[in-house]
Amino acid sequence: MTTRTGLSVGLLMIVVAAAVGTLVIPRVRAQSTLPWINQDANWTANKEKLQAFGERFPTSDAMFDALKQQAHGGKAPTWPQMAEPAYDWSGVYTRSKLSLHFDPDLPNTSGPVSAKLTPAGETVVKAKADLLARTGGEYDPISDCRPPGVPRWFTEPFLHEFIVTPNQTWLINEMVNDIRRVYTDGRSHTPEDEAYPSWNGDTVGFWDGDVLVTHTKYLMKGQYQRGVQPNYSEKTETVERWHKVDEKTLQADVWVFDPVNLAKPWYTRQSQTRLTNDDKQLRIRYWDCRENANNDIVRQDDGTSQFKDFTFVPKDAPGGKPDSAKTK
Repeated sequence: MTTRTGLSVGLLMIVVAAAVGTLVIPRVRAQSTLPWINQDANWTANKEKLQAFGERFPTSDAMFDALKQQAHGGKAPTWPQMAEPAYDWSGVYTRSKLSLHFDPDLPNTSGPVSAKLTPAGETVVKAKADLLARTGGEYDPISDCRPPGVPRWFTEPFLHEFIVTPNQTWLINEMVNDIRRVYTDGRSHTPEDEAYPSWNGDTVGFWDGDVLVTHTKYLMKGQYQRGVQPNYSEKTETVERWHKVDEKTLQADVWVFDPVNLAKPWYTRQSQTRLTNDDKQLRIRYWDCRENANNDIVRQDDGTSQFKDFTFVPKDAPGGKPDSAKTK
């Protein structure tokens, strides 16, 4: 664990307590942040503490404001600092664990056992479980080229890039050319009377030392992933803390607030691993799945989906009929 200079007495109490295995959070409004906690043998217990930390706040705004207050408003890094390891997030990444579960600590086949759901949220999860048990399939909204949206953005197992500048950080997902822009130039969110839902929402943030703290709101409704996962509503908001853990690992503490589906904010630790790219052949490419005629998806009456006939050879190709196949 690395501490930075200028720690307040309250934050120093947290650091010392964490070091001896007991995390004490002072009950003072200005002392509402956490030091970065690495994943180690104590991760299960520390994860519970991070979950409990999020539950202290009635809204994502309250949590973000408390973190910003503790960081004294934050201090943006300078251009010369961009070359320092802590701010050099260059490279091509992918999700560290090949899991489609929003909580990477859970197996793909499990339900959202680390989430505390509302009755409405539980109803949705049960309906999904029943559909899968009955049909063995489901319709995935991203099949028709919609963006995954936030917070599902974290689970997509494709290539990612991260670009840090003093006033903006770009979180880039290869899928459908998806970019989350984090504004760290001191601006506030779009005023509520001018805002509208979008796939990635409106994100502002600040730097607390080498930790990027972000707040996202004005999101589209969606689902965390296929399988027995919750839905999220247009009232969903997130607070995230991004940190470069080591040369190859970029991680984020993520708290999702959604009064419709979540009885309490849902905490997870998301992780991205930088891929070896010595020959520089890995790169983010323009991706539009509508350019592929074989990607037409038909939604079935039972709630599952089906591809149309696959066509791999043009109809006028010499030598015979096109190859085709049908798959679920």
